[in-house]
Amino acid sequence: MSALSCVSTEQFGMSDRLTKWQEFLSVHVGRTPEAVRRHELTHFQPLDGTSFTGRLEYGDLGNLHFCRMVSSPHRFSRQLSVGVAPTDAPWLLILQMRGISHYHQGARSHSVSADEIMLIDSGKPFEVTSPNGCEYLMLLCDGISGNVAAPSDLHLNNRAGLGKMLHHLITDAYSQYTLLNARAAQAIGHSIGAVVGNLIENSVTAPKLVHDFRHFKKHRIKNFIEERLAEPELTIEMIALAQGCSTRTLHRLFEDELGCSLSEYIWHRRLMRCAEDLRNPVLADQSITDVALSWGFVSSSHFSRAFKIAFGLTPRLFRDAR
Repeated sequence: MSALSCVSTEQFGMSDRLTKWQEFLSVHVGRTPEAVRRHELTHFQPLDGTSFTGRLEYGDLGNLHFCRMVSSPHRFSRQLSVGVAPTDAPWLLILQMRGISHYHQGARSHSVSADEIMLIDSGKPFEVTSPNGCEYLMLLCDGISGNVAAPSDLHLNNRAGLGKMLHHLITDAYSQYTLLNARAAQAIGHSIGAVVGNLIENSVTAPKLVHDFRHFKKHRIKNFIEERLAEPELTIEMIALAQGCSTRTLHRLFEDELGCSLSEYIWHRRLMRCAEDLRNPVLADQSITDVALSWGFVSSSHFSRAFKIAFGLTPRLFRDAR
């Protein structure tokens, strides 16, 4: 069976954390060869004024390198001082699990909220800013870059069809990783690579998503919600007023494209953020009630019932089982 390896900044003193984290990103996320690392120019900047914390879990799915990253607010940039072969600069696929991140590469840029997918060419300069911290699932796609043309947009459509299938393949691969043997991991990695290649081919010929008004509208609303999840007074009426649309439009937008109501989406995002805090050993001394209240819940009993329905465990058992 498989097991993800893990590294964390918690094992280092404050003065060494940034240096070690940049090394972790190069070695464990990018799998950068030593010959290429000599030409790697990276810059990492914490954004919240406090000590930086980061954690990586990594492993392999056949030829695909798989990684989960959780970190506090930061800005990261990378470039190479010389050109390298495509085999030494594979594409990095990033599934945003929480937070909002801003990606820039060349003339392309995109702001991404939870559950959206980005694609980065590691052979070209890029910058990623996560102003409120982040959680990513990332795949280093060796062998794909030479087979298809570069997409015109950093963003991959995972709302339906193959994109939605890719989303589930990645999240299921992470949640079930410990159950996979080498053969199963190889097969899943091959499937993910094939779906990514097909999506990229489609994105080259498909109209850019910036022209999709419904997607743009939903993306802006999701960003608004994500930034205000901790506010108990966040309501559908408030969102409609801030976004200049009717509550009916909001309901239709989420029900048609996500298969759930806007209220259900807000509850889901709040529960996910609570689950992250309950898993976080740094917050082990914070009471479950305080965790719930910090993400907009106003009733601890209501929170506990909703949490058990979503995760199959009470918040206390979930924390104990981490």
